[in-house]
Amino acid sequence: MTKNQLINQIHSIKIDLKYLKKDLQFRLEGNDIKGTKAKYKDDVNGVAKTSGTFEAYTIMDNDTFKRAIKSIEKIEEELGEAK
Repeated sequence: MTKNQLINQIHSIKIDLKYLKKDLQFRLEGNDIKGTKAKYKDDVNGVAKTSGTFEAYTIMDNDTFKRAIKSIEKIEEELGEAK
């Protein structure tokens, strides 16, 4: 591997990690458990709405985790090629 190839690979990995961090941070900030519970606290159908909201959080989190795993696997492959 040439020096330029290594530099390009490191740059690519940095971009992947930056995107991965933003994606995970977005999901973390989006899961406002306290706010959701407070929003539906006095609602007659609050339990059902809260349950549905938490289900959506979980589905979105799982999708984010799948993308994160793929990104990490891609980085691992790139690092494996650098040897």
